[in-house]
Amino acid sequence: MHQALKSRTARLLAVGASAFALSVVGTAAPVSEVSAAPAHHSKSALCKSAQRDDRMMAGYSNGRDPNSLTVKRTRQLQRKLERHMGQLRRNGMLTRRGHLTAKADTPVVINTYVHVITRADGSGGVTQQQVDDQIQVMNDAYAGLTGPNAAPTIFQFHLAGLDYTANDDWYNWNWLNNSDDREAKPALHQGGWSDLNIYITNFDPFGLLGYAYYPRTIGLLRDGVVLLNESLPGGSAAPYNEGDTATHEVGHWLNLAHTFENGCTAPGDEVADTPYQRDGSNIFYCDAVDTCKKPGMDPVHNFMSYGTDPCLNEFTPGQAERMAISWYALRS
Repeated sequence: MHQALKSRTARLLAVGASAFALSVVGTAAPVSEVSAAPAHHSKSALCKSAQRDDRMMAGYSNGRDPNSLTVKRTRQLQRKLERHMGQLRRNGMLTRRGHLTAKADTPVVINTYVHVITRADGSGGVTQQQVDDQIQVMNDAYAGLTGPNAAPTIFQFHLAGLDYTANDDWYNWNWLNNSDDREAKPALHQGGWSDLNIYITNFDPFGLLGYAYYPRTIGLLRDGVVLLNESLPGGSAAPYNEGDTATHEVGHWLNLAHTFENGCTAPGDEVADTPYQRDGSNIFYCDAVDTCKKPGMDPVHNFMSYGTDPCLNEFTPGQAERMAISWYALRS
């Protein structure tokens, strides 16, 4: 293991850290059998990944990513954000060039409601301690405490509610046809657009770590983040069990795309300080590579990439600002 990974893993363990995400590639296998991608590879060995993969487990390729965007869809979401930015300028929260003013650069506490779904007999859930550890992982990540180049954001997360629901159907959450998304969420959702709802369950078919909806792209009662139970801190989905799936998915909820979105093609992820990154098997690796002709090494340590949890440790200042602008424009 690289020294950088060792040191970050030590830091995460020291604070009980973790976070969430999505990923797909390869052949299906039980969670306990999924292993990290090889530590070294060459550009010649890179292969094109499935078009709709989000943060899925390396080694699984029979899924699709609800959070992946085409160039057209990326630009549609950007135009939607920009329409709302005009009001922020009029309110003195943005400069003419679209940067936050001091008025907007203040801490925001997000009330977070966690819904744990178990089997009908009550098994398969996560503990209160795991939920508390997950919230801590998110707070550390969004405070910029997880890496030497990590940018702080304005966000803090407060556990406002925790409930348990025993339901065999919802526990085997089908993420391909949205049936459970349409049934379970309206029954459990709490709060409004500014409240974060997290649903913790098991996925069927196997392979997904989690998914989320971008701001106001779905009805309020289906808004939120869905996580694999074993991706929480202390779960069995190693090396995706330190909680970074949550950090990743909440990034989507706050309007961040993948760093490798649209590959080497403009507009990328619409964030100026995340270098373009090819959407190939390289997105699962932690080694520094440069897969696009445009300047900058691949942001392999970014929370919005697809590396294993020990590899991910930062947001950029541009991502922090985009999340804040999106919050005021689309959620608060």
